[in-house]
Amino acid sequence: MQYVLTEEGEKYLKNGLPEKNLVLYLEKSGKAPISDLEKEIENFDIALLWAKKKGWVELKFNELVLIKKPESFPEEEALRKIKENRVNEVDSEMLKILIQRKLVEKVSYAHLEELKGKEVTVLTSDLIKSGYWREVKIKKYSSDIPPSETFPGKIHPYIKIIKEVKEFLIGLGFKEVRGPLVEINFWNCDALFMPSDHPAREIHDIFFVEGEGKVKEKEIWENVKKMHEKKWGYWDENLAKKLILRSQCTAVSARSLAKIRKFPVKIFTIDRVFRPDVIDAKHFIEFEQCEGIVADENLNFKHLLGYLKEIAKVFGGEDVKFKPSYFPFTEPSVEMYVKIGNLGWVEAGGAGIFREEVTKPFGINVPVLAWGLGIGRLAMLKLGIEDIRYLYSDDLKWLREV
Repeated sequence: MQYVLTEEGEKYLKNGLPEKNLVLYLEKSGKAPISDLEKEIENFDIALLWAKKKGWVELKFNELVLIKKPESFPEEEALRKIKENRVNEVDSEMLKILIQRKLVEKVSYAHLEELKGKEVTVLTSDLIKSGYWREVKIKKYSSDIPPSETFPGKIHPYIKIIKEVKEFLIGLGFKEVRGPLVEINFWNCDALFMPSDHPAREIHDIFFVEGEGKVKEKEIWENVKKMHEKKWGYWDENLAKKLILRSQCTAVSARSLAKIRKFPVKIFTIDRVFRPDVIDAKHFIEFEQCEGIVADENLNFKHLLGYLKEIAKVFGGEDVKFKPSYFPFTEPSVEMYVKIGNLGWVEAGGAGIFREEVTKPFGINVPVLAWGLGIGRLAMLKLGIEDIRYLYSDDLKWLREV
């Protein structure tokens, strides 16, 4: 059993007991306002408590008056003796007071007795405080021994890539926007000039949610209705009201078009979409899309391809090629392919310039470049993996190594 100073005890031994510092301060003029003492004396409440208890001071109105100057401060002397391992010279009552004040604590080093004369690899605080470090052999330190492997917490590699893409697009002057996961069919399909009987609107390509939604933008609703009836010859209003799990982030672009008031505009979103699909190395039923639009006068198809190439470079996609394609809402349209290991050329997404049938109902008369990229497939390229399911894996071994 041994007695040692606590952290507070060490502090008081070094800087003086609070009551001692209070008395020394009052010696200058014999009294002082409480407000001044609270500012000048550290731990004033403790100092006042013990100084009053010992009959050294008296409180008069808002001032503290020194009525007796102590000849010595036995607690401070006791702390010094305990610090020097001379606890046997300290009175038992004084020791009891110091323990009550939490300036001294009783510790047991019985477990250290067994280490006497033995070799230890770790120099613990107990060995130092107790002095037992003198009784043991400390193993020689070797710089040749490799440290144990550690696995600190870190950001998931896929999330990290998404953040990098966001920072890249923001650096190009884009503004990030968001949209709901449970979407109204109108924004997901109809506002994008997708006919009511388009195959992609069937249950094989969209998850339907029970219930209907309501479009607040009545003017846009009517304009889209007229455009469908004029160009396609009909429009299924009930289908447009149905709720779905968003199948493409182009729905966010459609909602954004409704809010555009001045140009130029550069916006993007990176968010999750849902599609009924057969899960394999290239396909998943939910995944992230990087969707963006740029609207301004004098934009053309070359500008669009330039944006796509720059985005692909973020993922290390130097091998990029484009193929003509068709989408109901863009003309001309293109698909972007990137080369991924043994998988070869993999479609990374589609893009194009919004058709007038899409932009006119929103009152927009300038070219709007648009793209929707499967960011998961691009992430596969950067991470060097050939199975998209790894992006959502909780395989700790892979996460530590990637």
